[in-house]
Amino acid sequence: MKSEIISVGTELLLGEIVDTNAAYLSQRMAEIGVDVHQRQTVGDNLQRLTAAIETALGRADVVILIGGLGPTDDDLTREAISAATGRPLVRVPASEQRLREFFAARNRVVAESNLKQCDVPSGGHHLENVCGTAPGVFVEHEGKLIFALPGPPPEFREMLQRSVLPMLRERLGPANVLYSRSLLLTEIGESQVADMLGDLISAQTDPTIAMYASPALVRVRLATKAADQAEADRKFAPLEAHIRQVLGAHVLGADDETMPVVVGKLLRERGATLAVAESCTGGLIASRITDVAGASDYFMTGVVAYANETKQRLLRVNESTLRDHGAVSEACAREMAQGVRKLSGTTYGLATTGIAGPGGGTPEKPVGLVYVAVADDNGTVVIEQTWPSTREQFKARVSEMALALLRKRLLGAV
Repeated sequence: MKSEIISVGTELLLGEIVDTNAAYLSQRMAEIGVDVHQRQTVGDNLQRLTAAIETALGRADVVILIGGLGPTDDDLTREAISAATGRPLVRVPASEQRLREFFAARNRVVAESNLKQCDVPSGGHHLENVCGTAPGVFVEHEGKLIFALPGPPPEFREMLQRSVLPMLRERLGPANVLYSRSLLLTEIGESQVADMLGDLISAQTDPTIAMYASPALVRVRLATKAADQAEADRKFAPLEAHIRQVLGAHVLGADDETMPVVVGKLLRERGATLAVAESCTGGLIASRITDVAGASDYFMTGVVAYANETKQRLLRVNESTLRDHGAVSEACAREMAQGVRKLSGTTYGLATTGIAGPGGGTPEKPVGLVYVAVADDNGTVVIEQTWPSTREQFKARVSEMALALLRKRLLGAV
């Protein structure tokens, strides 16, 4: 079954709103075995929206529109479906009654503009909206299925789960569903992964292999259609084993085994505790660690020591270190890691100090220079890198770099 998504709203084209609904819908459709072949984004224009629906109906079995179901003049999804299918809009008395009761319960009177939400193309019916006032729309036209869902994400997701996906599952019957497995790679670039897996990627059939890079990780995604998870796992197993053998220690984990999850698991297994002193990452490492449920088992303290006086007062960084080497230096990173560990009485102390930019760099210490240190009973290890980038990318990379260093320390690799 082929499907097409049409996102409706000029605000999407202007970039004022990020279209998270379409991404969420694509994921859910894949899970039930419906292929999304195209996606369109159309502004609040009746002629263009009608043309988009007509195009979608010419090449897809299922067309799902998101947005444009509200009460204002620029909410045109119902009108466009009507125009594209030649089905006039008709008022649904039951929907009008529910809307009037909704407003009456709030001591409000229904405006005439609100009543357009009670219209549906003839032969179609409404989908209940338990989170808002605008019902969804379903029309079966010449063997094609048309769904229109509201744009606000809570309303959209609830209606999708409650009404649309069950209807599609019933139409599909027993079907193969798309399953995926992602291997997360650390301390390796996308091009290097492509070289190491080149033969495997060239010869891929089923499962398929794709790579996705981010500032912190490379993701290798395996995908296959299968009757159930067990069958998918059997298909993934030999390919995953081969990739793990080729990439070795670069494989951090699978699916949701991100760096904070893996580091937390290692700390818990060893009964170890952690304190973090951050300068250039501004608390991002502590935030990522505490995003993991149960982090209180091992995470004790986070200090954002942005100012030099804080480094001295809380972390006991020596005044001479800051004077002779500066805050962005191997010596300062070392003393920050040791200081936060002593302050908190933890097994490990982790510290970052660097120049995020865009200003503040010098020929000797350019923008992107960073030092990361980890301290424990066996001593302190400091690494240096230079990663010129945006502040956001720099912080993401450094936070991953710091956690990767801690992971290797926990594994006895450094």
